[in-house]
Amino acid sequence: MRRTPDMALVPQDTRALVAVDLGAESCRVSLLRWVAGRPVITLVHRFANAPRETEGGLRWDLGMIEAGLEHGLRLCAEIAVEGVRSIAVDGWAVDYVRVDGDGRALADPFCYRDERTIEAEQMLYEEIAPERLRECTGVQLLRINTLYQLYADRLEGLPAGEQWMNLPEYVLSRWGGARVAEFTNATHSQMVDLHGRRWCEEIFQAAELNVALAPRLVPPGTEVGRLSGELAKLGAFRDTVLIAPACHDTASAIAGIPAVGDDWAYISSGTWSLVGTVLKEPRNDAGVAAENFTNLGAVGGESAFTRM
Repeated sequence: MRRTPDMALVPQDTRALVAVDLGAESCRVSLLRWVAGRPVITLVHRFANAPRETEGGLRWDLGMIEAGLEHGLRLCAEIAVEGVRSIAVDGWAVDYVRVDGDGRALADPFCYRDERTIEAEQMLYEEIAPERLRECTGVQLLRINTLYQLYADRLEGLPAGEQWMNLPEYVLSRWGGARVAEFTNATHSQMVDLHGRRWCEEIFQAAELNVALAPRLVPPGTEVGRLSGELAKLGAFRDTVLIAPACHDTASAIAGIPAVGDDWAYISSGTWSLVGTVLKEPRNDAGVAAENFTNLGAVGGESAFTRM
């Protein structure tokens, strides 16, 4: 990095950066470019998103989402004549895509609001007590969590597929990235060991889920590959790196707060409203559990101590 006279930090590689944000109500593709030594962010493309009722339940229109994102990337390629250095994707948590051996979706993903998890949650508690789930993960008990959704898949006899991935990581994999589970996003699944920071085999066994089908956990900021396919043929994308940032959108938002020290808190309002703070270590004592606070992964190995 070098400093300009106004003290702005400018990277040696001044190619543009692309940030993709998947939202439950809209998806956005933004472009950061360096203009006269200063970073300028432009919202290049935004399109509406919403689940739809189908014969198979409440699901997201994956084809529409992918088409909208590709359109946004093509617009970025037209604007960023200097080239695009990297693309990162974040989004809402818990929902996932089951894929075949080639990484293609077996079906449109369920929306977390689908009511099939009402029964699945109660049936799972017959296999593992909610108190034990809380003890293992430090995560708030919510029927929308990935765990209950995957358990509902099993109860319904849906094909397991070769693997499953949360939506931001799935999008990265479709563009050429490795199949991974970024840590901040994975904690929202209620399947990650609170202190071991790995998939909790006890929970997988209780839910009769195959831990081998869970993608490899990686920390935020991991380079997962390079853009490939038709988009990579565009001049701006000839050597573009794919990044798994804090793939949970709230974790990314928290990481962007310009605060220091340990005397601040955050309020995040979107489809869901959250209040919390960032801790060096998670808290999971009886009082915390009684209030149903959750310990979600945060950037830098910290914990986003949050109440929804």
